[in-house]
Order: sequence, then structure tokens, then C-alpha cells
Amino acid sequence: MIERLPGFTLDGGSSGLRGFGGAAGNVLIDSERPSSKSGGIQDALRRIPADQVERIEVIRGSAGLSEAAGQSVVANVIRRRDQTAGSWEVELERAGDGTVYPSAEITIARQIGRWATSTKFNGFWERFPLAGPRVQRDALGALRSSQLEDRPSVLTQGYVSTDADRPLGGGTLTLTGRLGRSAFLPETERLGFDGRLPDDRPDDRFFIDFDSIFFEGELGLDWTRPLANDWSMKLLSFTSRQSLDDEQLVTLERPLGTELSGSEFRLEEERFETVLRATLAKAGAGRLKPEFGGEVAFNRQDSLLTLETRSGDEVTPIDLPAADVVVEELRAELFANMIWLATEDLSVETGLAIEASEIQVTGDAENEQSFVFGKPFATLIYDAKPGLQFRLGARRTVGQLNFSQFAASASAEDDRLLGGNPELGPDQTTRAALTMDMRSDARGALNIETFYEWRDDVIEQILLPSGAFGSANAGDGRVWGVTANASVPLAPLIRGGLLEVEADVRDSHFADPLTGRDRELSNVRSPTVLAEFRQDLTDLRWAWGFSYRAAQDNAFFFADEESRTTNSDQWRLFVETTRYRGIRANLSLRNLGDRDFFRERRFFEPSRAGSFVGTETVDRSRGMFVTLTLTGQF
Repeated sequence: MIERLPGFTLDGGSSGLRGFGGAAGNVLIDSERPSSKSGGIQDALRRIPADQVERIEVIRGSAGLSEAAGQSVVANVIRRRDQTAGSWEVELERAGDGTVYPSAEITIARQIGRWATSTKFNGFWERFPLAGPRVQRDALGALRSSQLEDRPSVLTQGYVSTDADRPLGGGTLTLTGRLGRSAFLPETERLGFDGRLPDDRPDDRFFIDFDSIFFEGELGLDWTRPLANDWSMKLLSFTSRQSLDDEQLVTLERPLGTELSGSEFRLEEERFETVLRATLAKAGAGRLKPEFGGEVAFNRQDSLLTLETRSGDEVTPIDLPAADVVVEELRAELFANMIWLATEDLSVETGLAIEASEIQVTGDAENEQSFVFGKPFATLIYDAKPGLQFRLGARRTVGQLNFSQFAASASAEDDRLLGGNPELGPDQTTRAALTMDMRSDARGALNIETFYEWRDDVIEQILLPSGAFGSANAGDGRVWGVTANASVPLAPLIRGGLLEVEADVRDSHFADPLTGRDRELSNVRSPTVLAEFRQDLTDLRWAWGFSYRAAQDNAFFFADEESRTTNSDQWRLFVETTRYRGIRANLSLRNLGDRDFFRERRFFEPSRAGSFVGTETVDRSRGMFVTLTLTGQF
């Protein structure tokens, strides 16, 4: 239902921002944000059977500062809580290599005593093919060698998630939980050819057996209580624990069948996070709606990386800086926000948060840092006329550190070893944006935002003081662009026809500390364009349509390598019906005409400040997927 809202693009919130309030998405459930983090808003929405939805409100402007901070359009899902409802979904998918794999999901919502509960069970197994040539050339373009790569990957997952709420102490107590396991198991085989392109006589075989096992569990608690004079109090906490175990076993056979060398990489990570948050807010019909609160969070991650190579009977360990470290962060935040309804057409959202944190690194590398950040924001909202709104605002945010970058890491697939950096600090972003939102009664909608970002202390790859390559706060950058989504009804030309378009075009600038030259920032994808046509023949209970996703470019800058990727265009065709027993049947064809994934790696020695020494191009493809999905209610 959320996906079908005209001119609305689901935003699950950013995991890259610190603090529960700073990472708000644009969907509420019963006017509240779910008190969970793992799984996100998508998991919370999938716990709601369709029969339980009373209505969905589309809110433009102020939807509540902590509940949907900074969002121009918010969807609020209002549930009926007086009935038992359930939904189920089964799916069969055929990959491009002929493999067929299943997935299944069931959701049950019911009243148990005074508790209104909703529980979802889901699991799937899938195998994605990916194959193509890799070609290595020297600095002059002469062919060095090539490889023919086959990289099928298996992903399995099983999760149970639940939420339950009941009246308690004059308010409402809500509990959420999620528990599950996933496994990512790609197997990479490369047949190598010396000084020539692939033929039927390979000179060697390179094989990577990669196993990544991930466990996670989370428990959230939310208690909201109305107070006198339109004030309300909200207490929230959640705790999560995650475990990651990666193992990479590498074997080189030369000639085929005879092991020449090998290596073993193993990474073990244990992550723990707990958050306590309290909010006091005033709603009602007044012109001023203040909000005050605070948040305390503790994060811990234990990382251990072991590496060794073997040649015959000889085994040699590889030492990397910060291979065995523990990172702990204690963070506290106080905030005050205000919504001011200046006139019927003009309102202002403003606020300030002060954050203080301490980060301690122990183990192979040791360091202790303290940070204090101010995070102000202000947004001016003007309703020019019914259906037309403008927003002008600016916001300062602080990025969430990836604690894995404090520790060493290794990738056998790209032959890359990175040292850990115990001196990493959060990046900060100041974002200014102007948004126009137009709505019509005929399902038409247009939302356009132009933005400019000042990014400070951005994290990029450099040569660390330890002598290893790794991540660091490398300087300041700029990002600017335009995002837009539109919903265009096509009636009366096409009965029941609707065209929806989402687009994001951006550019960036960064002064590279390694080379002294200007370049774009790493991982700023552009363009992102998705267009979908859909025709609903409601009297026949049939629908069909197609979608197009434009090719997308991206760049990554490592200390000794520049990597650029292009994912080709993607076409999808679907047809669905609810004619038979009320079951929704959807048949879709994805990657029509195949989809290609191209990457060019440019290598430098001893770093990107040095000499260009050669390239590697990887041109892989993934065939068409055929998916049959059956969905029903009970």
C-alpha cells in the first residue's frame, strides 16, 4: 500500500546518522515511529496484514519533530486493532541459470488478553548467478592475462519479528523484538590464461570459498503517556546484539588439479548497542508545539582478523595493524525542538541538539577521543495554495561511525588488505534544501528537491601513519543535486493507467589529500532513475505494467586504486490478478535482455600519488529472473 501512494518514495531512515531522532524515516505507524532499528520500517510494515489497515494518512509539512524529522511528505498507517487478521506470501523464482528457489512469509495479528500483537515469520533461500571475463593490462594497454570468472552466490535467511502493545499506567506500552540468522555463501572460480584472452586451455584455477554467517537479535520498549494540557511523555529503549563470522578459503591450482598456494582469512565481529531515550512534547491546537528530550547510547564492537598464507607445507601468518581491537563508544545527547504555526499558510520547524561522546579503542591499537557536536536545524514551510507546498531548510547532522573501519579487514576477491585506524572520528554534514510538493485529487503528484551539502571530515582511503592503507578523516567535500518523484495519471488516454518516475542526479567535489587534485567523493551514485508504468483494470481485477531502471555509475577511491562501476539498464515486466479466491498472483520478468555489471580498476604504485601501472576490467552479467508470487489474507 505504501509503495502505491502517488508521488511517494519510501524512506526507511538513515542508518548512517547518529541518534534515534536523527535517522527518522517518512512512515509512521499509528502516528509513532517503530521502536526498532534492525529490519527497519519495511519489516514493521510487513507485520501489518492488509485487512488490519484502516487508512493511510499522507501528511505534508509538520508530522512531529522526532517522529519524522525533516521529511516533506509522511505516510501514517492507521490500524484497526479490534480483529484478528493474517497474511501469507509464497514465492518461487527462477534465476538466469535455471535454478529455482523458494521464499515464504506469514504474518498473524491478534489480540491476546490486553495485548494487541503482530508477529511475522519469514525465510528464503536463493542462488544468484554472476559470470564474465576479467582482463588485466599494463600501463600501456598491453594484455597481461585474463580470467574467466563464475561467481554464483547463495543467500539464506530466517527471521521472526514481533510487536505487542497494551494500555499500562495511563499510557501505552509497546514491545518489539526481532531474531534471526542469515548466511551469504558465494563461491568464486576463476580460470586463468597467461598473456591471452580466455580459450579452452586454462593455465591455472583460482578458487575462493567465502562463508559469511550473521546472527542478530533486538528488543525494543516504548511507553507513551498523555499528560495534561496536550503534553505527552515518551520513554524508549532498545538493545541489539549482532554476531558476524566471515571465512575466506583461497586456493590457486597451477596447473589445474595441483595446488600451488593458498590462504585463509577469518573475521569475527561481536556488536552490541543499547539506547535510552526520553521525550516530552506538546501537541494540540496551539501555534507553538515544543519538544524536549535526551538520549544516551552505548556501542561496543569486538573485531578479530586472522590471516595466513601457505605454500606447500609452509604456513606464514600475515600481520595487519589493528587486527584485534575492541571499540567502545558512550554518547549522550540533549535536544529542544519547536514547531511554530505562524499563520494558516506558514509554519517553522526549528531545533538544536548537543551531543557529547567518548570513543575508546583497546587491543592491538589503542586510542581515546572525546567529541562535542551541535546539531541545529530550521525549516520554513509555506502552503502557497491547496495542493502546493514549498519547504526551505537547513540541517546539521553527524554520521554514524562504522566501527569495522577501526579494525583491519581483508578481501580475497579484490586482493585487498586494509589496516585499522583507531583515530577515526565522525563525519558531519550541513544540508540546505529547497523542496516543492504538488498534489492533485486525481492521484497526480510531483515532489522536487534541490540540495547542497557541506561535508566535513569525510571518511576516505589514505595511507595511515601505521604504513598500511585504511580509512581516515581525509578532508572536506561538497555534494549537490536534485531528487524528484512524480505520479502522472494517464486517464482518459489509458483507462486506469499511471506513470511513476523517481530520479536522483548528483555530483560532488573533494580535494584528494593523496594526489593534491580535485575529484568526486567515493560512493556518490548518479544518476538513479526509475520509471514504472502500471494499468489497473479494476473491473476485471487484473493489472499489468513494466518498469525501467537507468544505468548507474559509481566510483570508489582506494589508497592505491581507482575503481569505477557501471550497472546497465534494467527492464521488468509484470502482470497480476486477484480474480481467483481473492489471492493476489503476480508474475514478473526481471532483467529482460540480461543485466551487465562492469568495473574498471586502475592501479598505482606505491599509491594513487605514484605511477599508473595497469588496469583490470571485469564484465559480468546476470540473466533474466522469473518470479511467481502468491499473496493472501486470512
